[in-house]
Amino acid sequence: MSVPGTTLAHSAARLSGAFAAVVMALLVAILAATPASAHTALDTTDPADGSTASGPVDRVELTFTLPVTVLGDGAVIEGPDGPVAAQVTQEQEGVLLVATPDEPLTDGSYTVSWTVAAQDGHPLDGTFAFDVTDAPPEPSASPTPSVAPSSTPASSATTSPMASMSPSPMPSSMEDGEHSDDATLATVLARAGSAIALWALLVAAGALAFAAFAVRGTDRDDLALILAGVRWCGAVLLGGLALRVVGRSAMIAGGSLADGLAPDALSDALAGSFAWVVGLQAAGGVLIALGAWRSTGASLVAILGVLLAGAGHVLGGHSNTIEPRWLVLTADIAHLVAAAIWVGGVATLARVLRHRRRDGRPLDAARLGARFGVVAAGAFVVVGAAGVALT
Repeated sequence: MSVPGTTLAHSAARLSGAFAAVVMALLVAILAATPASAHTALDTTDPADGSTASGPVDRVELTFTLPVTVLGDGAVIEGPDGPVAAQVTQEQEGVLLVATPDEPLTDGSYTVSWTVAAQDGHPLDGTFAFDVTDAPPEPSASPTPSVAPSSTPASSATTSPMASMSPSPMPSSMEDGEHSDDATLATVLARAGSAIALWALLVAAGALAFAAFAVRGTDRDDLALILAGVRWCGAVLLGGLALRVVGRSAMIAGGSLADGLAPDALSDALAGSFAWVVGLQAAGGVLIALGAWRSTGASLVAILGVLLAGAGHVLGGHSNTIEPRWLVLTADIAHLVAAAIWVGGVATLARVLRHRRRDGRPLDAARLGARFGVVAAGAFVVVGAAGVALT
């Protein structure tokens, strides 16, 4: 029985509205997936940034808002004569990072560069600077006070931090610009890899859900096409993870992609809970790429892969640090599942219809749309509720 034109028009309008809703849901999902590292920051330093300390400094302290994991050297002190040898330790259950110079810091200007990982594994870095001036000499025991002290020591003692620093030559400025460009590229690479992995997971999970709930009768002729797309999503997810790890490693190495590929930098990039995040997602990607075959029931391995990759994503998100943990964890999981149904379902529906049009087959969009709409309607409500809870 043919579908009236008005019904087809109505179905097309529903699909257009569904696409717009998916875009909104994606925006909410991306905003809600902001790394938990945004809640971990450097709180205070001692000596403070821009301050001048009197006398030798034998301990530099960095206090963070949440416990952190040391990456690389953790903290590097640069003095007037170059790098300063120092031992870096942690106290107060990881909140306090302490750099203890082998020799106390004396008169001069110093810069501290630090690199740590937040609880969710995301790298954080920064710099701060301070000056050290020698303590003033003890008052003279001579009965005749000095009324005309040399102007040279006084001038030196009152020199501003900016004046005490030697001007940077042009080659150093160029190197700083190159470092900044490299760091920007590494950051973009890490974020792009994370986004690619997330989108691949959403599409794979949604495609499997679409195959389970919307594919019936003669629609099963397109099942092989759908499952092939799921396998491709697994491969894309693994590629995104590789980009993310390399970008993160380069960030830890100071922005250089070449240095980021070094074994030590890669090892630092996989420090802390981030190793679990990447490990679960990588295992899930492999199972998705290898386990989607023949039918939804025969693709249990791929479904397990989706669950593992989803667990990795949740572990690296808000639910790892924000309280109340139970509420955030529940909302995060619900949000991820609902967003996957929308994203993967719409992407799969569009691909199936395009394939049917190319082959000259009846689109039967109304039937597929109606079946998908039942699940998508519930997912839409869940996306809104979970998004509000996460906000």
